[in-house]
Formats: sequence, structure tokens, C-alpha cells
Amino acid sequence: MIHVVIMAGGVGVRLWPMSRKSSPKQLLPLISDRSLIQETVDRLKGKVESRNILIITNASQVELMVKQLPEIPRENIIGEPVGRGSAAAVALGAAIVGRKNPEATMVVLSADHVITPADKFWATIEAAVSVVGGSNNLATLGIVPEYPATGFGYIHRGEKVADQNGIATFSVQRFVEKPHIHTATEYFRSGEFYWNAGIFVWPVKAIMKGFQTFMPDLYAAALEIGKAGGMAERDKVIARQYSKIESQTIDYGIMEKAGNIKVVEAAFQWDDVGSWRGLDKHRDKDSAGNIVGAPHIGIDTHNCIIIGEEQLVATIGVDDLVIVRTGDAILICQKERAQEVRKLVDLLKEKNLDKYL
Repeated sequence: MIHVVIMAGGVGVRLWPMSRKSSPKQLLPLISDRSLIQETVDRLKGKVESRNILIITNASQVELMVKQLPEIPRENIIGEPVGRGSAAAVALGAAIVGRKNPEATMVVLSADHVITPADKFWATIEAAVSVVGGSNNLATLGIVPEYPATGFGYIHRGEKVADQNGIATFSVQRFVEKPHIHTATEYFRSGEFYWNAGIFVWPVKAIMKGFQTFMPDLYAAALEIGKAGGMAERDKVIARQYSKIESQTIDYGIMEKAGNIKVVEAAFQWDDVGSWRGLDKHRDKDSAGNIVGAPHIGIDTHNCIIIGEEQLVATIGVDDLVIVRTGDAILICQKERAQEVRKLVDLLKEKNLDKYL
């Protein structure tokens, strides 16, 4: 039986000022009239029962998730009292899934990815489930690079070990952290590297064995969480255990160390919409190349991204800008510098302007 754990605890700081602690990226309708977390859950409909979907989020975002996802049982939306990285989120999910069904296959997704089409996504998941079934293997999905990206980690594939309906699976030679542009270009040209999207498939027993071997303290914490009964007791145990564990990613904690990793080549299109410029790939444009998601009037305005709420945005003689207006903040930047919004958020913290975060 397949259980899905959706990691949904981030903020998405490069999408400020719309993405904040109180309205994080995954809860925003950036691509359509559905939020990213709603689209993630939509892709599972007809394939995974709602009772077998877990949402791991920040404790402060639980009620927001409950409101947007009425089809998910309330006890399946779990708040972390403090962020401890993806390893802790995976271990938390594995503990709860393992309590329900020790023989389950666990699929780990992120709440803020844009994936199309849904049928090819699910075909890739099924290929990964087939690879790990009845084994101790851990599978990750590899995205065929579209360009030499420096913002993603990479997976260096080895020899082909399986092929299901044209979807190939390979052994993994190594995981690579975010590279410089020269190295990323070499990876892209070689055809041997995938983008690491952070999508995983494994038997719950196999990942728990990985925690036992490589992260024994986190494994012990997960065992305690798995023993908890109802929601109230579980939340208390989570709070107690999270005060003890260290922050770490699942890639560094497990994937880069384990020897039983397979990579399944994704048959779908993938994007993490990491900045405002990422909307270029997914939103319709007007005749002047503008993406307009706000009341707007303009003269000689080209190739801009204009997002807002109720206020009118008026522009004259501007090109290649990002303009985002919320009730209390306005962002204006060159599209090519959209990645630097993270630095702007850091500056807000430095200046103690927390009310804008």
C-alpha cells in the first residue's frame, strides 16, 4: 500500500512579499487558481486514499493547511514545533506511516513543485515503487536537466538496472551539491547527471533502517513518536523529541551515505518555481510579453511580471521588471536579479523589520 508524505514547512523567501510565514509559497495560487499544495494533493486523487496522505508542515501553518485541504483528515496534517530539516520531516512521516502500516511503501513529495502532466508523474512513481518493492532499496527521482542550473543539487547516474514502460532506473554513483556554472555546464553536456528534485520512494522499513544506520539519534526519536497514541499525545512527543534532534537534510543524512540508492528518470516536466522569474514558464503572457496578475494599466511596458492584490499598478516605459504589490509592501526589481530577493529578506531581518516577514 502506498502512503504519501508531503513536506510543506517552507516559506519560499525568494517569493517575498507574497510568500511569508503567514502565507507561505505552497499556500499561494502562483500558477493557477489552486495553491501549490492543493495542486500537489490533486495529483494524487484516484491513486492514493486521502487517509494515506500526510502533510508535514510548520505548527503555525497547520490551520491554514486544514482550511485549504478539507479532504485530508485533520490528524494527518502534522505541525513541526520547529524546523529541523528534511531528514526530521521524513523521519516523522516514516514513524507515523510505519505505525499505520509497517509494510507500506512511502512516497515523499514537496508541496511547492510544479509537475506536469499528472499521468506521467504517476507512471514514474509506479516505476519507482516497482524498483523498491520487496527490497531494501531507496529510490529518488531524477529530473533531466533543461540547462546548466547552479541552484539545484545533482545526481550522477551509473548503469541502467531496470526499465518499466520506457521509464529507466539507474544505479547512483554519487550526489553532488549545487555546482558552479562551469561544473554545471559539464554535467549538462555529459548527459549522465540529473537534477535532484527531492522526490523519494522507499519501503518504510528501508528508510527506517537507513535512519538506524546513519542517524541513530533521529531514529530513536522517530521510534518514540511512532509509539504515541492520539493527536494530543503525539504532538507532545513530537515537541519533546524535536527539542533534542539536530537539523539535517535527508540528502546529507542518508542519501549521500547509503549504498542502496536507485535513481528513476522522471518522465514528467518539473519546476520548483524558486523565484518570481520562475513564473515565466507557467503563466500566460499578454501581447507585450507581460505576466499580469493584478489590476494593471501600462504604456510601453514589456516582458514584466506584475503581481498584486486590489490596488492598480500603472507603468510607463519599463521592461524586464518584477513588480509585486501586497497590502503593506512593494517589490520592484530587475527580472535577472529576482534570485536576490532572498538577500532582501535577510536585510529585513537585519533591520528588525519583522512585521514584513
